[in-house]
Amino acid sequence: MMDLICLHFAGGNKYSFYPLEEFLDKNINLITLELPGRGKRFHEPLLTDIHLIVDDLFEQLKQNVSRPYAIFGHSMGAILTYLLAHKIEENDFQRPIHLFVSGCKPPKIRREAPFYHDLPKDEFVNKIRDMGGCPEEILGNDELMALFEPSLRADFKTIETFTYEKKDPLKMRLTVFIGNKDKVSWEDAKAWGEESIHPIDVKEFEGNHFFIFQHKQEITALFKYYINTKNLLNNY
Repeated sequence: MMDLICLHFAGGNKYSFYPLEEFLDKNINLITLELPGRGKRFHEPLLTDIHLIVDDLFEQLKQNVSRPYAIFGHSMGAILTYLLAHKIEENDFQRPIHLFVSGCKPPKIRREAPFYHDLPKDEFVNKIRDMGGCPEEILGNDELMALFEPSLRADFKTIETFTYEKKDPLKMRLTVFIGNKDKVSWEDAKAWGEESIHPIDVKEFEGNHFFIFQHKQEITALFKYYINTKNLLNNY
């Protein structure tokens, strides 16, 4: 058995990747780490300092990892995956056998204004609607949006105020997933290659920002391929 540690996108929670679980190989166990201010941690204060978030994720990781594992992060989760991987190396913790980053430009590409997190409510909701991935039942319901909007804004602030600091390339293998109708270009995806000492793979799918849920079988098949035994042996 191996664990797949999942880091969710803006506004997500530990249940965000459960649609993938039914397609996962039986030898891969899905574990989704959850940030403060949502789900079972709803009553904890939301965080917008990305380094405090990574500290929190690292503590969760240490509590959950007892066997070989990989990390998958989509959108905001991809940047968190990158930063968490560096923290793992800096602390000489057990390295993941593979990293999967999805739907996200590489960390060195600066996010440009206007930023989503400080938009007026109507504009903010329309931006979220354009991205897809959030049900209209939530977006069109003021009471439900009152619950979800704070975590969405906090997460967007986290990623939009992130400042890249160049580090030595990671000693971990890296695969990048992108959607052909998303804002992440093929050139953007290839630029992730600067963040690993190993050659990276880029896999493009039909779809917008949340293409991963349109291609659950293909995505989970790639998880199986990249974290099988031969890749475990080749990673060290």
